[in-house]
Amino acid sequence: MNCSKRIFTSSMPFLSSTSPCISRSYKKRHNMNITVLYDNYTYRPDLSSGWGFSVLVDNRILFDTGEKGEPLLTNMNRLGISPFDLEAVVISHNHWDHIGGLGDILSAKPALEVWIGEEMGPDLEDAIRNNGGKVRYTTPGTKIREGIYSTGTIPATYKGQPMPEQALVLEEHNRTGIITGCSHPAVTEILKRASHITSLHSLNLLIGGFHWRDFTDDEAIKAARELESFEIETIVPTHCSGEAAFRALTDIHTSGNVLKAGSGFTITL
Repeated sequence: MNCSKRIFTSSMPFLSSTSPCISRSYKKRHNMNITVLYDNYTYRPDLSSGWGFSVLVDNRILFDTGEKGEPLLTNMNRLGISPFDLEAVVISHNHWDHIGGLGDILSAKPALEVWIGEEMGPDLEDAIRNNGGKVRYTTPGTKIREGIYSTGTIPATYKGQPMPEQALVLEEHNRTGIITGCSHPAVTEILKRASHITSLHSLNLLIGGFHWRDFTDDEAIKAARELESFEIETIVPTHCSGEAAFRALTDIHTSGNVLKAGSGFTITL
C-alpha cells in the first residue's frame, strides 16, 4: 500500500496500529530533550524573548532560528549550548521569524547542513549557501538523524502567498512527538501528514506554533475540539498560538496536559 494514499480522519486514533508505513527497530538511547531557545515568551527570566521560534532537538538539531541571531545565540550561551555542537538545522518555512537567526548560526558554525523543502524557493537556498551552509532537501519521511524525521513540506498560503511548511516527527523509546513551526497548513493537516511518517500508534507530545493568535475564543474552542480528536498526551502551544489557544486547550484537553513554554523551556519525549 502506498503510504501517501492512506486515508486518515481525525475521528480515528492518531495512528493506525496496522500502519504499513515505516517500521523501525529501536535501540536504547538517552531520552530525547526538546528545548525552546527562542519564543515570544520567556520561561526563564534570564533569557530573551522575541517574535519567532527556535528549538533544540536532542541536543544537536536546531529547528528554526527565530527572528534575530544575537538573542538566539545569547540564549544558547546562557543555556550552556554551543553552536559547535549542532549537527544540522531544519527550517520549517521561509518566513523572517523562523529564519532570521540563520546567518548568525552559520557564521558561528559554517558548513552546517540546512534541511529545507525545495518548494521554499531559491532565495532561501541562496541565503544558506552564501552564509556557508549546505542545502539539503526534505521529502515526506526524510531522516534528519536517528529518531528525527521530516513531514516534508505541506502546501499552505499566508496573506495570499504560498507558504509551504514542514514539521518534525520524533520517535524515542516507542514514544512520538511532533514539532511545528507556525502551522500555516493547519496543525490538523500536519498531524495527518505525520500519520504517514511513523508506524507508532500514539502521540505523546505536540509542541510549536499553531497560528491561532487571531482566533476568537469561540474559534479557538472549535479548533481545540478538532485537535482533541487526535488523542494527544501533552500539548505545548508556543509562538503564534495565542492566549485564546491556551485557554481553549486548557478547557478542552482535560484528558492530557497543556503546558506553557517560552525561551528556556525543556521537555523530554
